[in-house]
Amino acid sequence: MAGSTTFQQQAYEYLKAQITRRGFKPGEYLTDARIAEDLHISRTPVREAFHRLEKEGLLRYEVRRGWRVHTLTLKDINEIFDLKEVVEGLTARKAAECRNEELRAALQVAYEAMVAATTANDIEGWVAADARFHDILFTMADNERARRITENLNDQWARVRIGFVTIRSRVVRSNAEHKALMDAILAGDGDEAERQTRLHFKRVREELTDVLVNMVLPFVEAGV
Repeated sequence: MAGSTTFQQQAYEYLKAQITRRGFKPGEYLTDARIAEDLHISRTPVREAFHRLEKEGLLRYEVRRGWRVHTLTLKDINEIFDLKEVVEGLTARKAAECRNEELRAALQVAYEAMVAATTANDIEGWVAADARFHDILFTMADNERARRITENLNDQWARVRIGFVTIRSRVVRSNAEHKALMDAILAGDGDEAERQTRLHFKRVREELTDVLVNMVLPFVEAGV
């Protein structure tokens, strides 16, 4: 049983990484035989991983056709950001109540790392610093369920975000938005922290939608 669980986790992590990093393309069909052969394991843990990823919104099962990498639509994007605004907005509100000086200082360090990465045109460094910033917020808010929900939502749009964060003007604006959020949290202003979070995701949603509608969707067949 332990071995089966280990193989299932191996298959799950491999599939998830390939989907979120566009190793498997949107709309691509996958078979348990193919993945099992790639990983040198049996089909059973692969099927279990397929079902797990279906629950997370990354795969879809189609009758008589099989497992397919879920293709994001504008409706999906709107649903994801509807939830991110609520969950992360409330997280920011709660984080503003935190008086742990070590965490408050760490938040500032993470923000400064985002700015430094932007100056150096280091996209990977910026993404890592941004992830650290939000990870600290969840710790400050002391809400692990909110963290898990957000991680799943982020996985669902990760393959779109990869290209989106290469737009330098968006990253610069994002830094300014994170600064406003951080200032509100450090001031202990929960109302403003939630407002800034919602405003940030509203702007990201609008800009992402514009990019998809005008620069991506007209030129792809399978979707994003």
